[in-house]
Amino acid sequence: MTGIAVAAIALLTAVMLPRFVSVGRFESGFEAMEQWLRRYGAWAAAVSSIAVVWFVWGEILPTAKIQDESSYLLQSHIFASGRWTIPSPPIPEFFEQPHVLVVPAVASKYPPGHALLLSIGSLVRFPPLVPLLLAGVTAWLLFALALRVSNAWVALLTWLLWATASITLRFQSSYLSEVTTGALMLASWWCLLEWRDTRARRWLLLLALAIGWSAITRPLTSLAIAVPIGVVVLLDTVRQRGWKDLGLAVGVGVAVLAILPLWSAQTTGDWREWPVERYRVDYIPWDKPGFTADSTPPRRAGSAVIQSMTSYFLQAHAEHTPAALPGIVSRRVLNLATGFFQNLRLPLLVFAIAGLFAMPRAAAFALGTALLHFAAYVMYAHDPYWTAYYLETAPAVAMLVALGLWRAARWAARGDVRAPLGAVAALGVLVAIGAPAVRDWRADHAIRSAFDRRFARSLTEVEAPAIVFLRYSPRLAIHPSVVFNRLDPERAPVWVVHDLGARNAELLRLAPERRGYRIDEGELLRWAVDERPRPLPLRALAPAAP
Repeated sequence: MTGIAVAAIALLTAVMLPRFVSVGRFESGFEAMEQWLRRYGAWAAAVSSIAVVWFVWGEILPTAKIQDESSYLLQSHIFASGRWTIPSPPIPEFFEQPHVLVVPAVASKYPPGHALLLSIGSLVRFPPLVPLLLAGVTAWLLFALALRVSNAWVALLTWLLWATASITLRFQSSYLSEVTTGALMLASWWCLLEWRDTRARRWLLLLALAIGWSAITRPLTSLAIAVPIGVVVLLDTVRQRGWKDLGLAVGVGVAVLAILPLWSAQTTGDWREWPVERYRVDYIPWDKPGFTADSTPPRRAGSAVIQSMTSYFLQAHAEHTPAALPGIVSRRVLNLATGFFQNLRLPLLVFAIAGLFAMPRAAAFALGTALLHFAAYVMYAHDPYWTAYYLETAPAVAMLVALGLWRAARWAARGDVRAPLGAVAALGVLVAIGAPAVRDWRADHAIRSAFDRRFARSLTEVEAPAIVFLRYSPRLAIHPSVVFNRLDPERAPVWVVHDLGARNAELLRLAPERRGYRIDEGELLRWAVDERPRPLPLRALAPAAP
């Protein structure tokens, strides 16, 4: 609490500084700085954000830390190879991977929008390329939007508040699809403002493209983004009688959405059956919105990893009832607030409240969209700690706090002339507060990826070609998963597959050139927590009888 108190005093002192300090000869300096921010601020924010995200990620070639990321990366590699899917592996049960179909072909269950973008990085053998670029695009758009609806100082504060928030540092440095929809949301707002200012058709078409691509990335999120925009566009179209332009925009959106039935046809063999629905029926029938737990048995037994997820999430769905809704919402709000106002940032809550009384209409529109986004996911049962679903709300909250800080600085300065002094002082305090958060989240990313990095490094020491049979321990976390599918399994030196007991011999017979190894679950657990560099505790298996 001492640190929070110091941060509160420092922020209060910063915004009150203009009341007691005369700008005098520094006034021209603030004017020059403002001009520079107007001209170059968005670009500086973009470059700085790319650097921060990459630094926090902690690796030149960051690994996928959770199963969702692995699924997206696999699909990006498949797309980069010019295919929608790759053939099912021999005896698919050995290769079952969370969020990945293994029959009738191997493909991610997720809609293709994000993986299609990630495939650009896969083509150049630098997977983090697109997430890093999207961080830069998001920062550029956020700064430019805040500058457009307010001023350069609010834009600078908005960007810094967003870039150093825990929710941003945790999830922006990832292969999760929210980094795509976050950028697309801001792009759609920019296109909407340009269209309303100029009535140029190209901006409405680009707006439709952004919303359409978000729909083939995260459909529920895109709905929350599209509804407020659709209301504005429809009302303006009625007033302006711009039906032709609206029709063309709808055509662009439909053309993008047409990727979905093509994706389904190429993956499941039926254009009406989405891969995400096929995966749900096969493995996790409970994974759907609503307040009733679905106990329908899955069509496939699933691996130990998927089964552990099932037991965990079935409990979450059982507790996700209308009667429990107040508690569910309050816990999610608390965790989301923690993601933005964590630790030394807690005093910023006061300025967020002040910002509610200083919002221009565009900022109110952004905040309303964020609230609608939050409400859309109330129907879905999930751990309140998992705030990745709400990464797209961070820009609106950042602008709200920045507007509150600016309002306080203006009040202290009795106008705009000396208010930049308060903004710059607050900026310095925010940098001091944000630096430890950047350092801490870099360490957190390193810890989360340590197991996978060690495991992958140790596999290079296995005598190839080989098959490593792995039995997961219930004591291991459910999210890390090292059983994954490869683009070209025949050329892969080592297959890491599930240990299916007596059935292991079947797989060994199908690949007689590969040596068999097994990892005892107890040994794996001890190896995972032992920081000493030592080989994987593999036990060689006798060749399978023909």
